[in-house]
Amino acid sequence: MNRKRIQWFRYFSVLILTTATFVTGLALGNILTQEKLSTLSSLEQDLRLNTLGVELQYSILAEEPCAAINTTTLTDELYSISEKLTFMENQLGVTDPDVVNLKEYYSLLQVRHWLLMQRTREECNQNATLIQYFYSNAGDCDDCEQQGYILTYLRRKYPDVRVYPYDINLDNPALTTLRDLYDIHSAPSLVIDGTTYKHFLTRTELELILEEKDLATT
Repeated sequence: MNRKRIQWFRYFSVLILTTATFVTGLALGNILTQEKLSTLSSLEQDLRLNTLGVELQYSILAEEPCAAINTTTLTDELYSISEKLTFMENQLGVTDPDVVNLKEYYSLLQVRHWLLMQRTREECNQNATLIQYFYSNAGDCDDCEQQGYILTYLRRKYPDVRVYPYDINLDNPALTTLRDLYDIHSAPSLVIDGTTYKHFLTRTELELILEEKDLATT
């Protein structure tokens, strides 16, 4: 009889401990989820404020395009937005509606910056190299991540290099026009100062292209 009571007590104790562990884990998970959602909500708000600030900077620099040569604020802000978007993609997924909407708007900001830099090169004798990078993170581009790392390295190494990454899967009239203009149908593809490269480019290949362009302008 005592043995049965001891066994029953053990089973009951295990049940209590298991239930307590489950409830504690569930509560902790809910707390972490709420904190994560709060962080993402704050980040999304920051992104919207950042993009509004960039819009105003465009309006200011449109009046004096040559002033864009002497300031990196706008370019740095775009790269900052890109890093925040990447974080949101990793947390919420690339198909999340809010992520897609923000990415599309960010892409349009990049197109505007590219047009502004085109104008400064023509009107202000500026020799920046403009690289438009068409990628896909839908799982159908094995080389896109590595290509992105290489372009980030080059952007940091060469101050006059500007990189504009566009998700090839975004459905937007402006991006569609760019893809049609430069005959872009697959990723990775790059457009470097108007010349289209429909394949992955190594760091060595890209640096050789940059060196040739630098020699051509000196």
